[in-house]
Amino acid sequence: MLHRFVERKPVVSGFLDRVASWLAGPAASRPEAAIEPVRTAPTIEPEDLRLPDTTRPRVARLLSLASDIEARSLDDALMISALTEVRQMRDTHLPQLVTSYAEIPAAHRADIFRKSGKSASYNLNSAVDKMIQRLETLSSTMAQDDIDSFADNLRFIEQRYGSGDPAP
Repeated sequence: MLHRFVERKPVVSGFLDRVASWLAGPAASRPEAAIEPVRTAPTIEPEDLRLPDTTRPRVARLLSLASDIEARSLDDALMISALTEVRQMRDTHLPQLVTSYAEIPAAHRADIFRKSGKSASYNLNSAVDKMIQRLETLSSTMAQDDIDSFADNLRFIEQRYGSGDPAP
């Protein structure tokens, strides 16, 4: 009779832990550092002369949010999709947007106004604002666990030390 030894996996306690372990795949096939801490310099800077003056602070805000989200998501393997989205937005979508705006000859930017009723710079700002809004949503979602933990700690302190009666 042939006996096989089966490697037992540790019991996973909660539903989210099980989902995380399923998404992570077998332990032997996972690299130690699943998320690369590689930080590339943005190809667009707020001081880019191709940007209208009204767009520069928006680009600075976008790059700041992207940097913050990238730094926070490096600690969490489950945030790889957010990290990928942020890097793609910063390194691909924003530069393409700015380049496409800059390639419109200044003399023909009025054509955009005649067609859409809004200036090219207004449309550029609107697109950058949408990207900023997405990054703010990602940032808020990432911070929610920390906010909940802080609120729980505040409730504990209030219950434990807030009343005049000392707890046993």
